[in-house]
Amino acid sequence: MFPLNLVLFPGGLLPLRIFEPRYLRMVSECLKQDAPFAVATIIDGTSDAGGVSMTASVGTLARIVDWEQGQDGLLELVCEGEQRCRLYDLEVESDQLLRGRAARLQEPMPRPVPKELAWTEQLLQEVLEKLGGPYERLVHGAPSADHVSARLIELLPLPLAEKQALFETDDDVARLQRLAGLINPA
Repeated sequence: MFPLNLVLFPGGLLPLRIFEPRYLRMVSECLKQDAPFAVATIIDGTSDAGGVSMTASVGTLARIVDWEQGQDGLLELVCEGEQRCRLYDLEVESDQLLRGRAARLQEPMPRPVPKELAWTEQLLQEVLEKLGGPYERLVHGAPSADHVSARLIELLPLPLAEKQALFETDDDVARLQRLAGLINPA
């Protein structure tokens, strides 16, 4: 498991630079087994090198979709969120890597963006254009309420606790409405 000060939704991108031995080992295992790893939001503790953090109990399984060794010798990854999961039976290994079990959560069927929230689609388009690669792969012709809310929550500077609360909301339209209220309060 990879605890981070962020929220990753299914379909989202996560660029990572890996240098800690525990995460190099995790990446090696995931690549050898063609397996995902869990990304979980830090709710208490440290994100400093070598520290162990308490994480949210709901995270996202992420798969490594691209990797290379950077000029500085660090491992550069692009990962993609696959599916939300509930995390349990967490253990801290001797090198401080968190390992546990993940139960995949069923995702609701995507629904269209309500007409009164169409402005959120335009906002997402503008944000993705400014970010450029690798985020251009997140552009969709007719995105769902789930896609728009997920990408905006991942990318906008919202409080981490608010992002996690929105992440744990199952109703994609309700999530987008709540997010719209945070971005553009009436």
